[in-house]
Amino acid sequence: MANADTVDDRHDDREGPPTPAEWDDLIADWDEIREGYHLGDATRAVLECARKVEASVAADAPDTAAWTLGLVLTGPHVIYGRPDAAAEARLLQALGAVERALGRTPCAHEEHPYEDLPLDDEPADLRLALEALVFPERGDPQEAEIWACPRNLAGLARVFFDEWAPSGS
Repeated sequence: MANADTVDDRHDDREGPPTPAEWDDLIADWDEIREGYHLGDATRAVLECARKVEASVAADAPDTAAWTLGLVLTGPHVIYGRPDAAAEARLLQALGAVERALGRTPCAHEEHPYEDLPLDDEPADLRLALEALVFPERGDPQEAEIWACPRNLAGLARVFFDEWAPSGS
């Protein structure tokens, strides 16, 4: 289990991309949030991830995919686990930024993982996708490429709205 202060304290004011060890901690923390047993401030961690998503989208940064998957993985916490209207609005704002910025990006892929991801269930597969994105040397580089595809990220944002966001969001 990740330490309760890993996301909450170490990443808020840090500049630059996370180190490999920090990504490991983030992914573990996000998985704990998804599972419902994170010891830290899970809502704060989701909001920090939303902030990172927006910043990475605005900067067209290479870690946009990892932050976006992290947000999709943890987002249900602020909608269902610990409902928080302000946090939900921030989450949806960040995912909307992903969809607007990346949704019309052309690509050569015939299919994208978001098309087959059962978001109506718990998205445990997203942890594996996150690890493939952050540590492509540990897995299949082609898998990392398809998960990082801008059209896939925009699709994940749309599916999140359709599957998890309450009606009218």
